[in-house]
Amino acid sequence: MRFQSVKGKNIQGPVLAAVSVDEWKKGRWLKTLPPELATRIDKAAGHLSEPLLSGATLHLPAVEKNDAGVLIAILPTDQDPFFLLEFARDSLKMILNSKTPKLTLVLADAKLEQRLADAFGSALAAAVFAMPVYGKRQKKEKTFLLQDVWLQASSKKALTALERGAILGDGTNLARYLATLPPNVLDPAAYAERVKKLCAQHGLKFRMHTNKELKRLGAGAFTAVDQGNPDSAGGIFEITYQPKSVKKGKPVALVGKGVCFDTGGYDVKINGGMATMKGDMQGSSVALACIVTAARLKLNRPMKAYLAVTENHLSPKAYKADEVVVALNGLSIEVVNTDAEGRMVLADTLTLASRETPEIVIDFATLTGAAVRSLGSKIAAGFTNKKKLHGAIVEAGTESGERVWTFPLDPTYFKGLESKVADTLQCTRGSGPDHIYAACFLSKFLEKEVPWVHVDLTPSENEGGLAHVDSMFTGFGVRWLHAFLASAGSFR
Repeated sequence: MRFQSVKGKNIQGPVLAAVSVDEWKKGRWLKTLPPELATRIDKAAGHLSEPLLSGATLHLPAVEKNDAGVLIAILPTDQDPFFLLEFARDSLKMILNSKTPKLTLVLADAKLEQRLADAFGSALAAAVFAMPVYGKRQKKEKTFLLQDVWLQASSKKALTALERGAILGDGTNLARYLATLPPNVLDPAAYAERVKKLCAQHGLKFRMHTNKELKRLGAGAFTAVDQGNPDSAGGIFEITYQPKSVKKGKPVALVGKGVCFDTGGYDVKINGGMATMKGDMQGSSVALACIVTAARLKLNRPMKAYLAVTENHLSPKAYKADEVVVALNGLSIEVVNTDAEGRMVLADTLTLASRETPEIVIDFATLTGAAVRSLGSKIAAGFTNKKKLHGAIVEAGTESGERVWTFPLDPTYFKGLESKVADTLQCTRGSGPDHIYAACFLSKFLEKEVPWVHVDLTPSENEGGLAHVDSMFTGFGVRWLHAFLASAGSFR
């Protein structure tokens, strides 16, 4: 899609006007439109039995061929970014169709212009994106022809926000697209090939830490899970973004759980629990999308991403409960449950990432059912080893529309991970706040006192979509990460 500013007389294609209640009542925004269009809207408003309130819409059908008409959408009462993203998605659904080549977007609220433009940028990217389908269904899927979006706003900054929002939306699309791929299409070997191509496309460096190399290094936590498939092509993908303008400086390190399919291992998932487990690699797809997005935005800070890619299989070689394995940092782990494989592969990956002494380590993972039970599937669970970052984590969630709520890493929780035979239990043996225990476990594998944030991606899977997307796999995390990096300041 191409984005450009436009003045009222040059409006093309269908028109979507996002209007505040105040602007709708006063009608000042109509003066920015072509006289014929303004008169038409004014007449339609005069025939309404009652005034339009927040969240209401007025749709004027097309009067010419190939014209989708005009949609006036009144801004919602709650104007936090999350609700603006939802507003943008729902409004676009009403006005866009697959044959629309051009769209004029009118923003009639000077105070909210940039936030609205950002929301519509991400929502537009999601609306026209084609998710993977197969077989005869491919012929039935509609491909959007939208090529040009004309923006009418009072500030030039709104166009910049629209373009940036679209790039962030493309990042979300990448993350949710990969999560949607079937496990026979996206296994570790195929994943590596896709990542290599993306790196070449965006000027990123790629390195593969193979399972053989990791075994030789002593990464026993990762290899315990990976050995379940004797033919595994699993490993840790290391991706580097180094902006040309930055010669020195510590990178931001992203870590992502990339379990391409999770059977649960010997603690096998039952009663349909394996459904959607192709999406258990979403932490890695989010980390990947974040670094690709950084390259596209030409972010002025170096970044690395470490993707822990494998599968959790059942086989004679698979790891078992009661085993004791030694992780990359030398800690011994008593295995309790083979379905707690995510924290195992992340443990060694966090050690690998922190040994480079980055500015901060941020990991993403679809890690625990306890986090979902605590928060549902619309707000993520956040953790950090730096108390000063709690506020920044939550604020970035509010600012981005991808909301995160933080939990404690209190010393009392660590007692639940004490083992009689090893340095730590993998997880507790009973019920309890496993999302907190998992974060406590992960914190043991960071070296050099590196600042760290852990995001348990409870919103990664949400029936009916979330915010600006309408797919079950949401790609949650890309917008949050870039908001967090923009606003957090010093991490130490």
